[in-house]
Amino acid sequence: MAEAGRLLGPHDDWVTARFIVAEVGSMGTMVSRFTRADGSLGSMRVRGQFQDLWEQLREVMADPERGAWFSASLDVDRASGSSSFSYNWDGRVWFDRLIPDLDPSDVDLALPLDEAWGEELARHPRSPEHVPAWLRALVAGEVTERQPGDGAAVERAIAAAPTWPPARASLASSARWSEVFDAVSEEIVRALRADTPATELLHSEVDDRALEQVAAAATGPLLRRFVHDTASCAALAAELDTPNGPDRAEDDVTDAITDIVDWQIARRFDQ
Repeated sequence: MAEAGRLLGPHDDWVTARFIVAEVGSMGTMVSRFTRADGSLGSMRVRGQFQDLWEQLREVMADPERGAWFSASLDVDRASGSSSFSYNWDGRVWFDRLIPDLDPSDVDLALPLDEAWGEELARHPRSPEHVPAWLRALVAGEVTERQPGDGAAVERAIAAAPTWPPARASLASSARWSEVFDAVSEEIVRALRADTPATELLHSEVDDRALEQVAAAATGPLLRRFVHDTASCAALAAELDTPNGPDRAEDDVTDAITDIVDWQIARRFDQ
């Protein structure tokens, strides 16, 4: 709750807020929105610590018979000061459907990938009576499997020389940011070499959603290394072209790292 309060802190017009997290195998997403008095929605930047807390909660709640929940939500009401958690243990999750302000025409029932559900059961086994019928059918192969490809695009991406995004090119002369740049390259290569549903799909086709999952897998360790460390984060923020001050250091450094990750992945796959 304390971290949720920190996320809401910069927004003085919120009335209610909802935080939703979903995790299936190695794939996951988080959606954070607040409602204003006029009914409009606002979004919040999710800090790495908050995501870590959800992951820890999920592992603590995992049960040898029931497995782990697929999605969970935290609802907060400002007027009453109340909050409540809810958990989905059995219903199939589609990441796009968790986004309340996404245009229905943009909803894509692609993630999590079918393969992620098999991975989920391997990570958090369930006794037969706790495996929903739809999940049993999915892992039994009743859903059409993707055909494996030769992985040429992935190998080219791994071998490609990384470059700086034009908007962040001025950071290339900084020793601190050069360290970040090199770490970004290493994490992207590590994420591309990992055996995950996203990389499995990329061996068949260059899919935007799979690239987003690779970016997320690479970004997590980078934020823990460079943003969660207060001293490191402050030093990096001070070297940005337009720093917003100590209070926004985490946001500024996160934005810059995200820009570098997104650019490198896009250029590696010529997107």
